Amino acid sequence: MTAAPLAAVRPKAAAPLGDERLEEILRALDPGFLRLLDWNWGRRVITFPREHPVIGLPDCPVPSCPLAITVATRPMCSGCTERWCATGLPLEEFLLIPKAISKGIGQIPCAVDRCERPQTRVAARLCDSHHLQRTHKLGRLPLEEFLAHPKVVGLSGLSPCLVESCYLDRVGRQYPYCKAHIQRLRTAREKPGFEEEAWRLTEKAICTTREVSLRGLPDQLVAEVLYGLWSRVANGFKTRPECLRPLYDRLRTHRIRTLEEVTDPTALGGSREQVMMLRACQLALRRLNATPETERVKDVWDMSVFGHTGVIPFTSLVQEPLREAMKVWVYDDLPRRRNKNAVHHARAVISAVALLSESLWLQRPDRGMVPAAWGRGDIVAFSNRMGHLMATGKLSAARRLAFTRFVRRVLLRFRTLGLAAPGALLEGMAVDFAIWPEDMPDEPEDTEAGRDLPEAVMRELCAHLDRLEEMSNVETRVATELLIDTGRRPDEIYTLPVDCLQQDPDGSPVLVYDNHKAYRFGRRLPIGGETAAIIRRQQQRIRERFPATETGQLKLLPRPKTNPEGTKEIKDISSAHREWVDSLPDLAVPLVTVEADAPVTQLVPFDKSRIFPYAYRHCYAQRHADAGVAPDVLKELMDHRLITTTQGYYRVGAERRREAVDRVTALQFDRHGNRVWRTALSLLDSEHVRRAIGEVATPYGVCREPSNVAAGRSRLPPAVQVPGVRALLHRRLLPPRPPGPPRRPAAQS
Repeated sequence: MTAAPLAAVRPKAAAPLGDERLEEILRALDPGFLRLLDWNWGRRVITFPREHPVIGLPDCPVPSCPLAITVATRPMCSGCTERWCATGLPLEEFLLIPKAISKGIGQIPCAVDRCERPQTRVAARLCDSHHLQRTHKLGRLPLEEFLAHPKVVGLSGLSPCLVESCYLDRVGRQYPYCKAHIQRLRTAREKPGFEEEAWRLTEKAICTTREVSLRGLPDQLVAEVLYGLWSRVANGFKTRPECLRPLYDRLRTHRIRTLEEVTDPTALGGSREQVMMLRACQLALRRLNATPETERVKDVWDMSVFGHTGVIPFTSLVQEPLREAMKVWVYDDLPRRRNKNAVHHARAVISAVALLSESLWLQRPDRGMVPAAWGRGDIVAFSNRMGHLMATGKLSAARRLAFTRFVRRVLLRFRTLGLAAPGALLEGMAVDFAIWPEDMPDEPEDTEAGRDLPEAVMRELCAHLDRLEEMSNVETRVATELLIDTGRRPDEIYTLPVDCLQQDPDGSPVLVYDNHKAYRFGRRLPIGGETAAIIRRQQQRIRERFPATETGQLKLLPRPKTNPEGTKEIKDISSAHREWVDSLPDLAVPLVTVEADAPVTQLVPFDKSRIFPYAYRHCYAQRHADAGVAPDVLKELMDHRLITTTQGYYRVGAERRREAVDRVTALQFDRHGNRVWRTALSLLDSEHVRRAIGEVATPYGVCREPSNVAAGRSRLPPAVQVPGVRALLHRRLLPPRPPGPPRRPAAQS
């Protein structure tokens, strides 16, 4: 777009700031999108194309019908659909019947060559002037003879209709309006208190099914709504003309100059869809040319500017110095967190610091506004408040510990960032305003038996997968099946490309995925044949659904909406999964109790809140651990960096603990060469623990003779001169000691 066509429609007395913002929006508009809409800055009418994956409106298939299909679920336009329902004919037969000539919408040029005036009568195909010439001056000649008559020449066009939103031409010199608005004016004049000037400013335009008029709106507002429409189409959101027209009419009626003036979109009225469109347009304009440098000074950050999703609000921090310091901390911490949980982590830390801010506000006379006044007493008050919140049930023990850790780390980071230095945000912050190790609450005992699901529950879930597909869609079912079979994190399944299935050299199927949390891509996971079959069937469905898209751009689990090309993955299945789980009948698991010294098995209801997508990852780990998979192998299967992380995903069952004891029972000897724990099968677990209390760990095992710990070490090599090793190894490592001289008897007194 060039500045030349815009200069003709720009107001003469525009504010400099408005001109600068207008030019900024115009530079951001895609010229190809404007050509797609057949946009002209003089006419100012949006024309929806016939073929486009998002905003395309195909022609009505009924012969002689000039309208378009605006509802994708209907085979024809709305008018023809109503006529078809009234006839009761089969669709194939109805589509062969031409539509009768109707008045139509819009204007058609006069049939006379080079005549710029519109037709006023569809049957006559002539403008008013030529119709009068034909009927009164040339004796009602046939139309063909009239068009060839030498006295019939083309006429210049008339001025546009005086209705501000209308782009049609007036039909005659005696009428200042188009034909349709002349009829509307006659009806409007019958209402009491009618004012023609106000009617001209607010009356709606006359548009066809593909047209949306932006006439009568200020220049900057026109540019803003065009940019908002382009952003919406680029994100794959379908937009209908019948939804845009009333929205723009309301903007025209309320005399809105820019969308920044609309603080509450619901105040304009309209449907929920129109309110959402207006808010999406405002959001797109706020993101226009936004940078991390401009975003970091705001109290609510739009994380799309930083390459993430969602927002981070700092409004919960009451004290301005603390709020500004947290902005510095988040800005410094974001680059070190490359996974999708960066925003979630930052919001959790801000919530923890918000509790500190609340504590300062409640217990300090100055409301905590002066960082130099913060001290040890404020930390004590904060710790006591955290204990109060936990005692009243507003904070769990685990969350209290996590929040205290967050605050401790943030306060330490404030100092390393230099925020407590002279002239900085937290100038004068005392050294004792910090959480010391002794201030940390105790680690809560891990009383959870495990987050995996019992076998009986898993059987019920797998038996009702068809119901999940009926309630949601096939992508939700496939995602759930892959979560169960592979144990991957939900994000790792959602983002799978369509070509995620490969084979090892031996022909075994392998799932290729990206570990977003650890920033490790192209990971390979061996899978079973049934899981591979699920993926192959889904691949076939996706290729049939999006044949025009390249395979490398397709997603295995595409989003059902705003995704015309299949290149966007599903966001989350948690809501559909929860609705499915809640709809299932009550789940029961067996529980063994003892009654009258006899075991009794009872069925107890299972808590459905424990069934969520991430629980399948724990089931995967527990399933492999119960099968005897080595911890180091399970670590690789879980794609963890540390084996301690893997150990938190499963528990060692009683059967495996008993089996481990039985295996080593025959290999246990004491220092006399006698077997120990001969009766290990009859020992209780408490006896095993009691027996382990007296053992002393040594580099070569354990020692059950505490007296050996203090034994001499002078004859041992330096590498084994440690407590307890001499008593265990002096028989094997050292030669026998030669006998010494006989001891003399003690003297008699």
